[in-house]
Amino acid sequence: MPVEFAYAQARAQARQGDRLSEDSWSLLESSVGLAQYLHLARGTKLAARVEHFSATTSPHVIERFLRQEWRREVASVACWAPLRWRAAVLWTARTVELPTVSHLLHGEDPQPWMTDDPALSGLATEDAESVGAAIEQALPGLAAGGRNDLRTSWLIEWRRRWPADATRDPLLDKLAGLVERYGGGEADAVGSWRSELERHALRILRGYREQPVTVFCHLLLSALELHRLRQGLLERALFNDLVTEAAA
Repeated sequence: MPVEFAYAQARAQARQGDRLSEDSWSLLESSVGLAQYLHLARGTKLAARVEHFSATTSPHVIERFLRQEWRREVASVACWAPLRWRAAVLWTARTVELPTVSHLLHGEDPQPWMTDDPALSGLATEDAESVGAAIEQALPGLAAGGRNDLRTSWLIEWRRRWPADATRDPLLDKLAGLVERYGGGEADAVGSWRSELERHALRILRGYREQPVTVFCHLLLSALELHRLRQGLLERALFNDLVTEAAA
């Protein structure tokens, strides 16, 4: 198995070598307004992730493009992951749809912005009785798991997509446990749980070489980067909206 993941290890390390330093993040997060944030981001390795945005981009458009960016990241990683692991890798792209699935399974009305995202538009049906069927067709196992247990249902389906000889992988179980612990909001603040999860993921990535967990640690770190970027963009885009409303 180590030889199988040698290429993935090299690609993951190269990608993680391009991560922004904490000083760079601090500079970004000291910016005032979306225009300044974007100007600074375009001078970093995040430039490609913000190329579609302007100072007047709405929060919904930012969210849609970041979901697409995550899907592209996962698709890229799937290309250099071992073939028998690609189904499990590709399943991680669907995590960005879980908030929408939860919203709809709780009986809430579809929102207009959902129809602008091709991956969500099929779920945002006006017929409440067909919501569950639409979700089950797009994301097998999630609707059946119930609205209050989406995370567990997603993990069960993820594990089902592992190769048959990897049904017991303690490192992947450890990584999933860390996401459950810190991603579940046990830490005091967003920045706190994110930094803790990043620290643990980096430790696993550097300490266990050429393993299946290599690929998923890289994906987790990429997701955390996008989450931090999303927070910075949305805080400023929402502030822009408030200023516009006040002026009106």
